Amino acid sequence: MGLRHRLHRIILVPLDDRPVNLRMPRLLAEMVGYELVTPPRELLGHFKTAGDPEAIGAWVLGQVVEPVDCAVLSLDMLAYGGLVASRGANVRTALAQERLNILSAIRARAPHLTIYAFNVIMRLSITARSDETARYWELVRRYSELSGVVAEGGDAQAAAELRQLEQQIPAAVLGEYLAVRGRNHQINQRAIEEVAAGNLDMLVLCQEDAAQFGLHQGEQQRLRQLADKLKVADRVLMFPGADEVAAMLLVRFIHAHMLKSTAVKIMYPPGEDGRHIAEFEDRPFAESVAAHMQAVGVHPAGEDEEPDLVLAINPPAGCRRQEADIQARRPLLEQFARRIKEISTERGVVICDAAFPNGAEDAFSEALIEAGIELPRLLSYAAWNTASNALGSALAHGTLRLIALQDKGAFDLAQLLTGISPMRYLELLNSLINAEKAHVQLLFTRFVDDWLYQTQVRPQVTEHVVKLLRTSIFDLQESTRAAEQMVGDMLTQAAADLWIEQFLGHQCVEIGPPGHRSGVLLAELEQTHVTLPWQRLFEVDLEFEFGVELVSRDQEAT
Repeated sequence: MGLRHRLHRIILVPLDDRPVNLRMPRLLAEMVGYELVTPPRELLGHFKTAGDPEAIGAWVLGQVVEPVDCAVLSLDMLAYGGLVASRGANVRTALAQERLNILSAIRARAPHLTIYAFNVIMRLSITARSDETARYWELVRRYSELSGVVAEGGDAQAAAELRQLEQQIPAAVLGEYLAVRGRNHQINQRAIEEVAAGNLDMLVLCQEDAAQFGLHQGEQQRLRQLADKLKVADRVLMFPGADEVAAMLLVRFIHAHMLKSTAVKIMYPPGEDGRHIAEFEDRPFAESVAAHMQAVGVHPAGEDEEPDLVLAINPPAGCRRQEADIQARRPLLEQFARRIKEISTERGVVICDAAFPNGAEDAFSEALIEAGIELPRLLSYAAWNTASNALGSALAHGTLRLIALQDKGAFDLAQLLTGISPMRYLELLNSLINAEKAHVQLLFTRFVDDWLYQTQVRPQVTEHVVKLLRTSIFDLQESTRAAEQMVGDMLTQAAADLWIEQFLGHQCVEIGPPGHRSGVLLAELEQTHVTLPWQRLFEVDLEFEFGVELVSRDQEAT
């Protein structure tokens, strides 16, 4: 037995097999001693190869005959075979509808099981799978945006540009895109009906890459109207994001199961707030923050309420990265970092860097280090992909870290007040160390991926791939090994430097009652494993092997 009084099991049907959808939720579960069960990897598909919805559905039915506390289900996986498959026309509407009958079958077999589900509201454009489809990506996106503008009563110029785009985009490309949108909208309506039927306890409809105007706005409005009509609006959430939602729902259940209600203080740089709409999103970022907090099961701290943690946000900059005046932003970010440093001595801090998509803002990361913030002491950090992706994963990780620290406190108290056998002590100690390593793995991964890779290494490798290897960045094909070797060499060195400078020898926590205190210190970074899981440069899969040491603090004091 580990930290919990009994084994808690959660079933996860992920959106696909990328690290953010598999590795991140698994590490989160390990942080608090929960068992996360996922379908066999071969059933999930891989990039352009769809998963097997029928086999996954059968697998879930087989799992719920055993004791299970919660199921978190990607309806895109159950209906189409994953996120990329959901953007294609291979699955007819009738088949997708039939596949969702699995939800009533799960409910019939497990009447008391908590079932959360999430499904994507389609992005504004097609998937750029090759250089050829990339040519139409921007045109289709613009077409969708203008369709929304015209629907809102846009001017004659917008209507004229829309007609011009209809001529520029091949009829087959535009026709398939619109047909897929229509099918996916019907499936989202069906998902709301499943909530009303009692087959789902909570549904998140997450809006993938979007903009202030577009075809998605009308879809969202109709979905809200349906939820209101069926009287389930309180159990249907809708906000920007996608890849972070499984982790959020996992943490939401843990919060509810443990009767936790975390109070979060939101902090922005001086003079800043969440008024800007982030790139690839459709509403002011402050609205996304409120929705993500609701989804993960936490609340903003009231004026007279003591916060449990501080959510420090570098908010959307209101311009593209290449347009930003970095030198003008730097003093503000340095002042913000110093304030975070002050706060971190009193409260746990979650950092969300949402200034720009697809990676951290270099100036902010540098400011955090220059301010002397101890990175291993942070509750969490994220700066990947879209603003909401970073926000949701930072909240999920950071709030769960609080629970892990409370587990550590319970361990200390048990040692102080009760007699623990040597065997039980070692079991608990091992569980605590495993939880600590899972946390550090997540935290270090986000710094290495979001900052070192996405902001620094990836642009260099992309230029090399395009100019020298003459390969598409959307599918490296035969150049995968060469690109992966380059990424691995550069990122392994950069990760080693960051570990030595910011993590090695640093203490994460202290454990034990007074008089028997020990610090958990980070030891050598032994191995760094880097792969390109989807044979493209957009994401990396990282795994780190490192040691920890227990050092007596009482001996040091004497």
